Amino acid sequence: MSRTPRWAESLLAGLTRIRLLNLREIRTHRLRLFTSLAVVVVSSALLIAVLGTFGSTTESVRQFSNAVSGSAGLEVAAITDTGIDASLAGAIRRDVEEAKAVVPMIRGSVVIDDSAVPLIGSDQRVTALSGSLRAAVQQGSAAIDLDRLRTGVLVGPGLGLEAGDRLTVGGVDVEVLEVVDDRQAADLNRGRFVFAYLDLAQRLVGLEGRVDSILIVTEPDVDPGDVRSEVERIVDGRAVVVNPDFRAKQAEVSSSVTRDATLLVSLVSLVIAAFLVFNTMNMAVASRRGSLAMIRALGGRRSHLVGDMLGEAAIMGLVGGVIGIPIGIVAGRAVIASLPDPPADTVGTVVDYHLPWYAPIVAVIACVVACVAATALAARAVFSVSPVEAMAPVEVSDSTVRRGPLVAVAAVVGVAGLIASWVIVATVPGRPAILAGVVYLIAALLVCFALSRPLSWLVVRVARWFGGPGALASVNTERAPRRAWATLMTVAVAIAVGMGTSGALDNLVSSMSRSLDGLGDPDFYVSSSSEASLPLGPILPASLRDEVAAVPGVTEVVGGQWAAVNIGESRANLQGLEPGSRAPFMRKASPEAVARVLAGDGILLSNVLARVLDAKTGDTVTLATPTGRHDVVVRDTVDYVSVDSGVAAMSQELLGKWFGRDGDTYLQVITAPDADPAAVQGALEALVADVPTAGNKPINVYTGAAALAATQAVVQQAGSFTVAIQWIVAGAAAIALLNTLLLSVIERRRELGVLRAMGASRRFVSRMVLAEAGAVAIVGALVGVVLGGAMHLLSDEILSVTTSLDVVYSPRPSAAMFVAIAVALCLVGAFIPAVRASRMNISESIQSE
Repeated sequence: MSRTPRWAESLLAGLTRIRLLNLREIRTHRLRLFTSLAVVVVSSALLIAVLGTFGSTTESVRQFSNAVSGSAGLEVAAITDTGIDASLAGAIRRDVEEAKAVVPMIRGSVVIDDSAVPLIGSDQRVTALSGSLRAAVQQGSAAIDLDRLRTGVLVGPGLGLEAGDRLTVGGVDVEVLEVVDDRQAADLNRGRFVFAYLDLAQRLVGLEGRVDSILIVTEPDVDPGDVRSEVERIVDGRAVVVNPDFRAKQAEVSSSVTRDATLLVSLVSLVIAAFLVFNTMNMAVASRRGSLAMIRALGGRRSHLVGDMLGEAAIMGLVGGVIGIPIGIVAGRAVIASLPDPPADTVGTVVDYHLPWYAPIVAVIACVVACVAATALAARAVFSVSPVEAMAPVEVSDSTVRRGPLVAVAAVVGVAGLIASWVIVATVPGRPAILAGVVYLIAALLVCFALSRPLSWLVVRVARWFGGPGALASVNTERAPRRAWATLMTVAVAIAVGMGTSGALDNLVSSMSRSLDGLGDPDFYVSSSSEASLPLGPILPASLRDEVAAVPGVTEVVGGQWAAVNIGESRANLQGLEPGSRAPFMRKASPEAVARVLAGDGILLSNVLARVLDAKTGDTVTLATPTGRHDVVVRDTVDYVSVDSGVAAMSQELLGKWFGRDGDTYLQVITAPDADPAAVQGALEALVADVPTAGNKPINVYTGAAALAATQAVVQQAGSFTVAIQWIVAGAAAIALLNTLLLSVIERRRELGVLRAMGASRRFVSRMVLAEAGAVAIVGALVGVVLGGAMHLLSDEILSVTTSLDVVYSPRPSAAMFVAIAVALCLVGAFIPAVRASRMNISESIQSE
């Protein structure tokens, strides 16, 4: 019979001790367990919600792209929405022998029932893609005459249309030839799509003779790199050669500002959870000293006791992490379900909920690591437990002074961490700078841990300000300095988190709004999009500018356009400027830079795009355009709301010449001072009501004030999820604070009973408890304000790095609110159980447990 390995025996013995001793102890302190576990659950749920919510957009775009591209390994994508010459597909087909199939594609959108719907167009070669699109097209067109396909479309079941229905799309009358069944259309945008054969699709989106992309299926056993090099040689900079999933990467980048801010808050919540677990375990050691001493007297080893505590913490992290997963999923699904149907001026991709496979693993591991790491620091108190304490007839205090190498190590590591957090934010580019916030908070807690003795001493001195009850309260604090430190640090953390995260997020939103300065200056916009979106197209009719200028009350019309540009796998937005434009770039860039750009000599970049291109003022960058590669000098870089991978501006004339986009996508309308705004807007709306545009896209009229307000609302909505998370974290910290105070009073029930037996009045006992709580609140508030102020500054710097916006620090009035709430919770959390304890039967209060 084989013998059980020694490590297995040790593990089983440890699990047995945890079950018989630690878990039994937990059951007698359910409130303490519930609070710590609740914060771990919140942390796990926040990580799941953030990763699931922002991962859903990326995954939805990826699934739709994969369903369309199928087995294609390369894609030649147009640089702008003007497409690429369809003859390029023939050149690739002729010159690239390793290309098994070269499939031209139209990937646009049309408006059906005031909602954007993706339009997919191709020819008979689409059947070579081996994807869901091929299956849907084959099933839908199998019995349809080719001549009917020249004037008819196939649609998905999600549109609610039926075969035989007639539609007008982009000024073209089309017939619904077939509704593809659910099985074939399942992967295609939840059944919301339109497929047309190539020549019809080109007419529907206004790209006659051009296509949006070319998908390439390579022969098996060929080197994809060689094929890519050959295709790039043929394309010669007139398009970008990318992997077909590049759109998913662009979708991920477009949500980076909100995602980074929410990740910062979520990681802060994880540190808070670790701190509260540390407090719980610290209090557990104090309350279990008798039982721990008894185990030591019976021969138990300190290493076993420490290992058992770490195992208990791991179980807490595992359980909390697992419980938080479904809560985070429900929260993420609720956010995705609240999204409306795609607006008419978008590409029409439907976002479904997708939780990344790694999210639950990351959440659980993060919670377990945080709990075990925090407990490792608290468990060192076990080494001070002596077997002699088992014979003590009274409760042992926790007045042992923290000293020795651990305090020195905590101080050194803490100070080094504080310095490192600022070094990280100053030297690390992009999203990894978020780690500076976590490093700072951990380092600050370590420094406060090293300063636990002077902080407890300060609580004692402040308590004596409250007269006789305060003097007695100071004695209680001197007997239990660890309890006082844990409570005041809970106050400090609650205030610091509220001040730091709330202040930084407020500063981020206000800085993003400031970057839009100038957007609201025009009296009206006539635009190819709604006021909440960039007017990326379609191009407005050339005659519309003169017609708008002829409207009574209009004194000036300035054209301009926005274009979505693929820069490699990144997506930027390029604005064309004319003299007299009231665009934010015109105000934020230097006058000299603006003058040179308007003259066609240079480009303006947002800080985000400058980072993507690794460029600065004065550098020359090379842009791939539909007319080939062009060199241009960066004249200035400015703050601008991060849209996709950033924004840029050049002269309208140069943009039209290089990118083949002659015309305007919006008009800025200036009216006379005495003009009637309502009459002018009504005349403009009547003018554009029946003007046809590509894809049935409507032309919108709105005021400059509405454009600014709508864009600011989008910015604020982007931060609303983060603000909500911040309040959840602050609420969890507040609950933990309340619970810590409740437990600290309840666990002193015996000594309060002794005071009552000695003749102390109920009022005196209540005032004593309130004096101690008040001292803790004052010292905790001071520490919290210092920690929160520094965290606010650091968080502003972190967000400046991750968003490439200049997030300007400004103190927020809400800081006083967080201090007031924390102090109030201190007093309420101590007063209610103190009154209850003072009214208990004296004999019940002083009996031993």
